[in-house]
Parts: sequence; structure tokens; C-alpha cells
Amino acid sequence: MTTIPGRIGIASRVLTKVSGAVVAETLDVPFGDVHVDTSDDSGQVAFRVATPIAIAVLSGDSSAAHPTGGVMATVQALQETVRSRVGEITGRAVSRVDITITGSSVVTKGRVR
Repeated sequence: MTTIPGRIGIASRVLTKVSGAVVAETLDVPFGDVHVDTSDDSGQVAFRVATPIAIAVLSGDSSAAHPTGGVMATVQALQETVRSRVGEITGRAVSRVDITITGSSVVTKGRVR
């Protein structure tokens, strides 16, 4: 592969949209409910994410899917997913991902008839 002289830049709004899409897809929440800010961190990109989270119904029904480790484990997994997927998609190194949970929506498991 030959190197062509020049510079390639990825606009901040592109990083914001890509990371927002990754968060929305990972948490199964509407894209419009996810808010992302990006900043430069010594040549790497840092993200500040504000998003709701979908949680399983909190009844005694053991058939409902509850994430192992609860909400904290889900958020920690999201941090790693954003870091790896955004890095993979954009080619940019991600230094940090700060996440604030802004709300929750209860996901109920429907019965098959």
C-alpha cells in the first residue's frame, strides 16, 4: 500500500454521531435520547455520554433477563464497547468514556401465545 501525502481529519460531529449510534444500538435505546460530547485528550478522543438505559422488569419473574452484575456492569461493558467500536470504525484512539445514566425504561418480556 502506498502512502499518499496529505492529511485526513474526522470532524467532531462525525465522532459524536458514530459514538451515539454505538450507544443506542448497544443499549437498545432511541438514538435521539443519547447525547454525546467529544473532546481532544492529548491527541486521543474523549467522550462524555448521557443516555437512558433499558432494564428488565423488576418483578419476581425469573424468566426476565437481568444483566449479570446489574446496571454498573452494563455501564462498564458499554464503556468498553464504545472504546473498541468507535476506535475500530473511525481509527481514532479513545482515551476515556464518561457515562451518565439519565433515566431508565422498563423492558417487559411478552408472552408467546
